[in-house]
Amino acid sequence: MIFRWVHHTSLNPRERLMMVLFEMGMATLKDLSVVLGYTEDRIYQLFKQIRYLKTQDEVAELKVELEKVKSDVNLDKKQKAKRIKEINRKIKKIRDEWVRTYRKIPEKRGSENRLLALGGKGVEYCTSLMHERGAWEIKESQKDHYDGTNKILVRLIKEFGQERLKWYYSYEARDVLVRTWESIMSEEWKQNPKLARKMKKEMIKPDALCLIDNVAYWIEFDNDTEKTKQLVEKYRSYQKTICPEEAQNIKYPVIWVTTSTHRRDELQNIWEVAKDEYLLKDESFPEMFFFVAGEETGWFKERHGNFLSN
Repeated sequence: MIFRWVHHTSLNPRERLMMVLFEMGMATLKDLSVVLGYTEDRIYQLFKQIRYLKTQDEVAELKVELEKVKSDVNLDKKQKAKRIKEINRKIKKIRDEWVRTYRKIPEKRGSENRLLALGGKGVEYCTSLMHERGAWEIKESQKDHYDGTNKILVRLIKEFGQERLKWYYSYEARDVLVRTWESIMSEEWKQNPKLARKMKKEMIKPDALCLIDNVAYWIEFDNDTEKTKQLVEKYRSYQKTICPEEAQNIKYPVIWVTTSTHRRDELQNIWEVAKDEYLLKDESFPEMFFFVAGEETGWFKERHGNFLSN
């Protein structure tokens, strides 16, 4: 749950930032500011400290090499420029292994267009803090999806405050599903590991699990990149994962947030067709609600009231 890192007493501010980035994947300074409660300037200073302090020993050796190249009388101007460029590229690569930035829109500059993320060593460091093993790459191709999902969380924090929220990103949300089905299928999975692997593989992977006043919702951010077939498979996967009678304790409403009115209506229409033609008839249907980004906040507000009235 992301908020456990915000005030974690055993972590310093740099580590808190790293753990929040670990959860969010990629995030803007503004969104990190809302989640962490720090100013954007402080977050950027912490980011630079991670980038430079964690790599200072490795970089120091390369900087010595850099100075030698600059003063080498045996190299001509072109050769020096090439070697200097190579060394600076190595330095950047080393620093990017801890934290790095991406632009949401390559042609545009500015902090609002900059996404901060962990590199491979940053991810490894965070998993070690959690006493876990493993590492993975934060994929640049998913930057719009990270950003869209994060902004749902940020809007809810502004509306309700962190005290009324719990927010679990995809890997923790899916863990809730897996643990639920492990309990349901305990004996069958022990006797048939192949069945366990098959069922786990087919389970839906929500983008997040959100609780407001302990009322739970599955969260999906749609960036208008998936085709009809992929959406139908997701709808069917939700039905198979959360709708069986023995899994009613995880049958939470599914909140879809997307980028435009046209796409929202398309998602809704595909859902209606899926219910008639593609979903299982011997199972109930999950509740699905569809919104353009920002509309979902008003819907939640109607259900739960706003932060000021609490």
